[in-house]
Amino acid sequence: MLTGLRAFLPVAFLALYSRLEFASAPVLDETWFGFLQKTWVIILLFVLAVAEIGVDKLPALSLSRDRIMGPIKIVLGGVVFAAAMSPDGWIAMAASGVLGLAIAGVSDRARRSLRPDPASNMGPVVLMSIYEDAAVLVATLVFVLAPLLGALLACFLVLLTFRIRQRRKRKHKGLRILTG
Repeated sequence: MLTGLRAFLPVAFLALYSRLEFASAPVLDETWFGFLQKTWVIILLFVLAVAEIGVDKLPALSLSRDRIMGPIKIVLGGVVFAAAMSPDGWIAMAASGVLGLAIAGVSDRARRSLRPDPASNMGPVVLMSIYEDAAVLVATLVFVLAPLLGALLACFLVLLTFRIRQRRKRKHKGLRILTG
């Protein structure tokens, strides 16, 4: 879910936590995703995450950034889910990878639908970007340190997105001019 907001930051933290062998982090040694624990891969992922965070603050690049980063976010969402389940076997890894692709795609779509138009005002776009950065950092820590709390946080964010979209629909529904 977090890769739908920021593509590289959740993968970088997953690799770092696995390398540091946190209690609830997946063990990636001896799996297909063991390369994520290499030092140069972790550094590269964090550099890409910082670059993505910086580019996200530039509303002029929003359309091209979304076109480029959309598929990357979806693929990395599948990678994160598959890497988390890779010690349990290839069937669990494949099923989780497909589920991760779907969740990251829905999360990216929700993020784009909730963002204000960058052409209208630059302030809210940058503010939303800062909130997304903070949410990804906090949620990544919560998912690793307390996985059950992380799952509850994910459910809360899904419900919040649903409620905001419903409220927007209701707000504009009564303003339509009747024709006929």
